[in-house]
Amino acid sequence: MDLKLTLIRNVMEISYAILETRDSQEFEFSYKLELLGYMLDFIKQEPLDSLASPVRYKAILAIGHLSKLKPSLTMEENRELLDQCLRSLFPLPPLEMMKEEGETAKDALHIQSIYVRSLEALGKLMETLLEEAPTADWFQEMFKLIRTWFSSGKEWERERALQASTQLLTAYQDTIHSTF
Repeated sequence: MDLKLTLIRNVMEISYAILETRDSQEFEFSYKLELLGYMLDFIKQEPLDSLASPVRYKAILAIGHLSKLKPSLTMEENRELLDQCLRSLFPLPPLEMMKEEGETAKDALHIQSIYVRSLEALGKLMETLLEEAPTADWFQEMFKLIRTWFSSGKEWERERALQASTQLLTAYQDTIHSTF
């Protein structure tokens, strides 16, 4: 896990460094797709029955940072990124159940912290993806991915879909107002 977290941190640092340069809009980061693939692999390897490691949310943050770099991704590639992130977070057990798995109160707080950061990372990712392609079509595509979770038989999955929808609507409103 330490190696994964180190790579994720380095990917974010590289992304920051590129974005901070004057020439960042002209720079084509040739390893972008490869690094996005590693981040998605890390997310897919995380268990769907617990939330004990920060790998998932940090990888989602790294995906958001990489998404800002050139070359831009297609709508289908962005759709796949977002779909995998939703599939890694929404099926998790309810927060209270995951907190009970902790052996101490400190463990429960750690799990809650990771949970909150994970959903915040998802919100930031949606905001970034929307900023990169601020179109009504892309917004609708993003919402379609979330909408499928509203028919889940599990209350906590529907609750997370509602929370993500709120984040997406806020990001859309902020993006539209900032572009006009």
